[in-house]
Amino acid sequence: MDLVEFLRARLARDEQIARDCASAPWRAAPSGTVGVDTGDPAHVAKAENDAYAEHIARHDPARTLAEAAARRQIVDDYEKTAWILGQGGRTPDLEAAQSVRESVLRLLALPYATHPAYQEEWRP
Repeated sequence: MDLVEFLRARLARDEQIARDCASAPWRAAPSGTVGVDTGDPAHVAKAENDAYAEHIARHDPARTLAEAAARRQIVDDYEKTAWILGQGGRTPDLEAAQSVRESVLRLLALPYATHPAYQEEWRP
């Protein structure tokens, strides 16, 4: 598995989990609970304090889906440029830009460093 495949698999998993939890926006309540904003008093999580509840609510499924979409676009841009370079479209500017893109991919993979498929050579 290369870095691009690894990132695509992690993003797909993040998206699937988010979709499974995306029935409605999440809201933090003063009681330290995180609820789904449907008018139903049921909660999805109970946090130790208000700050934890706010943190959980701020990282709701909609945000996860938006972040995964943005990260996927970065991976797509990297692959598009890799294809152009592979077709002989090498210029110093394009190669420099691709080097930056690769650094960004390594940074995007870093939060997944504890995953068993993560390879240390990807570490920035």
